[in-house]
Amino acid sequence: MTINAQPRAARIVLHGRSTWTVVDSRGLPIDAADSFLYWLRATDKSPNTLVSYARHLALLFRWLEACRLDWDAVTFEQLCDFMFAARTGAPPLGPPTGRSAGRQPATMGAIAAAVREFYERHRIEGRGPRDLRLSRQQANSARTKYHFLAHVESRRPVETNRLAPRRSAGDEDVRIIQFEEDFTRLLAAASTMRDALLLSVLYDCGLRIGQALGLRHGDLDPMRRRLHVERREDNVNGSLSKQRRTFTVEAPARTFALYRRYLLEELEPASVESDYPFVNLRPGRDFGRPCSDGNIAQTIARVGAKAGIPRLHPHTLRHTHGTALAKAGWTTAEIAARLGQSHASSADVYIHLASEDLEAKLASTAHLIWKPGVPAGAPR
Repeated sequence: MTINAQPRAARIVLHGRSTWTVVDSRGLPIDAADSFLYWLRATDKSPNTLVSYARHLALLFRWLEACRLDWDAVTFEQLCDFMFAARTGAPPLGPPTGRSAGRQPATMGAIAAAVREFYERHRIEGRGPRDLRLSRQQANSARTKYHFLAHVESRRPVETNRLAPRRSAGDEDVRIIQFEEDFTRLLAAASTMRDALLLSVLYDCGLRIGQALGLRHGDLDPMRRRLHVERREDNVNGSLSKQRRTFTVEAPARTFALYRRYLLEELEPASVESDYPFVNLRPGRDFGRPCSDGNIAQTIARVGAKAGIPRLHPHTLRHTHGTALAKAGWTTAEIAARLGQSHASSADVYIHLASEDLEAKLASTAHLIWKPGVPAGAPR
């Protein structure tokens, strides 16, 4: 059986818009997965979420078919076997393209989230294994001590995913770059003003890639140096702001200086007519069309490699921005408002990263503060 004859994620056109589903070995939509993805579409999940869930569920159904198991009769132990096969890349769930080893913890966490939401959604509708429970409650969360409501959370249980891999102390959830030093190298490595402007929007303004690619020229206000971020579900490139409410972001002078150069040096000479600032500039069928998330992610990775920063992801720039705010003394509520996050607790990770950075800096400069050989607390 070839890989194309196995269950897989497939792009489809529904009501004139491109979206995703999961098809079986005959190329027909799998009803359970298709109805779940239909629900995700109905609740306005982003295109990135849809394609991610479709691919993860395709792995599940590929494994179920190989093991001759029905999705609605599977046990928790069998799903644990699936997670092991996915993590190690065992047949029929080979490792991701371009990798010789298994899947990383972050990927396994995303797979676990997709599987849990898939089964729990069907359980609400009275479908699926009757006794299968993929959520558990624990008294404390690993992130509670960094939470600004820690005193409240400690008194109530926290739900966790029974399939998700446990995190060790060495696991890194958030990756950042060195601040202005690395960013200056990235700007120098950008081959177009479009890419330089995009780097600034992600780094200087902290936008998500979907928010950046969903911008229109009218959303950039040079006079007030602001970006207007709006969730639009009709973006032709499928980009979508994860934040449902509209918000504005103050931008530094650098962002609009790059925007001005982009307009004068690239868009005007090429006679590009588009409401979207970030468009394809290479000659061909897609010239002048809005950029897609996937293409821009590859572009950012190439710019990073050229600048000596391997595996650079657009979200790395957003995380770096959030951590910079924490180091500058911003509170979680202020950082969350700046990043367009609904809950202040979402910014806890940046406060934590800033604290770790300060601890490391203290350790490296302790000899400049305390005299060698003087016990702590001793008079000087």
